[in-house]
Amino acid sequence: MRSAPLFAIAILAVGIGNVAYAKDPAPPDPEFDEILARDISELTVTSVAKRSQRLNDTAAAIYVITKEDLRRSGIYTIPEALRLVPGMQVAKQNTDHWAISARGFNSTLDNKLLVLIDGRAIYTPVFSGVYWGDQSTSINDIERIEVIRGPGASLYGANAVNGVVNIITKSAEDTQGNMLSATATVKGNGIYEARHGGKTKDNSYYRTYAQYYDAAGWYRGRSGFRLDGKTTNNNDSYTLQGDAYGGEQKAKLNTPVITSPFLQTISSTDDSYGGNLLGRWNHRIEKGSDLSVQAYVDHYSRLESNFDQHVNTADIQFQHSIKLNDRNNFIWGGGARISYLELAGTFSASVSDRYDTHEILSTFVQDEYAILANELYLTLGSKLEYNDFTGIEIQPSTRLAWHPTKNQTVWGAISRAVRTPSSIEEDVSLLSLVTPGAPPTEYRIMGNADQKSEELIAYEIGHKIEFNHSLSFDTSLFYNDFDKLQTIGIPGASYTGSDGNIIIPYMVNNLGSGHVYGAEFSASWNINPDWRLAGSYTYLKMNLDVRPGAATTLKAGERLAPRNQFSIQSYYNISESVHWDNMLYYVDHLSPPVKDYVRYDTRIAWMLQPGLEISLIGRNLIDPHVEFPSNPSAEIDRSVIGQVLWKF
Repeated sequence: MRSAPLFAIAILAVGIGNVAYAKDPAPPDPEFDEILARDISELTVTSVAKRSQRLNDTAAAIYVITKEDLRRSGIYTIPEALRLVPGMQVAKQNTDHWAISARGFNSTLDNKLLVLIDGRAIYTPVFSGVYWGDQSTSINDIERIEVIRGPGASLYGANAVNGVVNIITKSAEDTQGNMLSATATVKGNGIYEARHGGKTKDNSYYRTYAQYYDAAGWYRGRSGFRLDGKTTNNNDSYTLQGDAYGGEQKAKLNTPVITSPFLQTISSTDDSYGGNLLGRWNHRIEKGSDLSVQAYVDHYSRLESNFDQHVNTADIQFQHSIKLNDRNNFIWGGGARISYLELAGTFSASVSDRYDTHEILSTFVQDEYAILANELYLTLGSKLEYNDFTGIEIQPSTRLAWHPTKNQTVWGAISRAVRTPSSIEEDVSLLSLVTPGAPPTEYRIMGNADQKSEELIAYEIGHKIEFNHSLSFDTSLFYNDFDKLQTIGIPGASYTGSDGNIIIPYMVNNLGSGHVYGAEFSASWNINPDWRLAGSYTYLKMNLDVRPGAATTLKAGERLAPRNQFSIQSYYNISESVHWDNMLYYVDHLSPPVKDYVRYDTRIAWMLQPGLEISLIGRNLIDPHVEFPSNPSAEIDRSVIGQVLWKF
């Protein structure tokens, strides 16, 4: 029966509970007893300046999802975790497809959000975006997720336009011993994980893991390792890690055909698999001066009903941090990336170049200058990047941070960022409609090798303040000026295709522009040592238009992001071993048929003995709802989830 995994978890929990009660109660394991209070003064981040900074000192709209936030929320996928971030729109479409963005322009493959896992970019060069279903990194292995809302292109380059998501996993030293985890819903969906960590004779640490994910016709297996070590003088440290995955998912696709009824629903089983290997070396030259080199190789394949893709990527990056004097923190670096693509289309989605290669060469510099020591800081930086789509792109940034008191920061920034075209946007011939006739007429969207990069000039101001380590507020205001947004041009002259059909082409071009502005507010309140509240509200307004020569306006895209969102999270320790956590979200309406909705999640967890936790989670308990208009039949149902986590 479909509920068998959850039933098995319940039986296991009851049995272990009886054993626990037969013994004297033991205090929770230290890893399960993280500090509940969120003390911003103690949180550090590395994403804003590529060096460690206090969160409260950064001149950016950045939010940190800690490992405690992840565990207390009962989350087991990265997309669900991003719901916790103020201003992020997270819309689930089906089991493995998500639309995720910050500050507008949301889509299934959001092309303006850069996502990194331990410094490895998972932004695909084929479609521009992220295949979220393939990113099943274990939540139990994540140290934190740092999310920058707004451009980060001066350090991270093209496509870090509306935000950067930096997923940082735990060191192998922090995952010693064994772990077993089982998560299952009443419908039989589940994720099951095993992990082992150990230490070698040369004082390095390692972990290995395996994961299996099964969800309503979609499954995936994943395994990998991580090795961390350092020299005896602590001047050098290294990391080597790798993952491999494979799986399949059932899919339905509505595709145009040249025979009646000219639109067909195709059911298929799509396959995806891949793997990566990453190495990183850090060297301390002297106090305040560090050198880091990172390289990785990555492969992924997706075999779908109308399009196959195989992508191999090799990347190498280095950076050098130098404390020039008491006022200057200087960092510079560079890198190279090459991607080899093999693409195979069909009648409805064909490509002109089956084999393709793309290169990116880059360098960056950034200097933080203390105008007034411990009070006023100016940061200037820029990325200089060459890509083989649009050539050289310069993406500068200016940031100013003022600390009027030790516990608050007022900041402002002006930045330029670009979103470069993808391989498909250059080479695709996409069949969008067929009308009957003798012969039939095909309406096709054609790629354009002369496309330009989409451009953004972003203006931001913000304020962070913390009161007595218990109450904190974070406010960000932004105005984004976009130009050369991608559009579909007016139809070109018709011609006869090789099959005798009449073809009317619509070429991709860059005739869109507009501005997006909004406000983001978040707060965290440590009511007492056993209760923390967090909340946020965001407002977003988009005004987009096109110049003459575009076939349609961009007005429909304005309503693919909610104008208003708010959320409240409550984390409460009923006792030393029982925790109760609640999450409430409101999302404004999008394009029809997506109405505004309220989502309520709850979790109660019981630590039976050191290292052993069981929890019961309710998701979306108010009403089923649709979250994104591209799949209006995919309602997000209520669900009940059981989890067992055992570390020994």
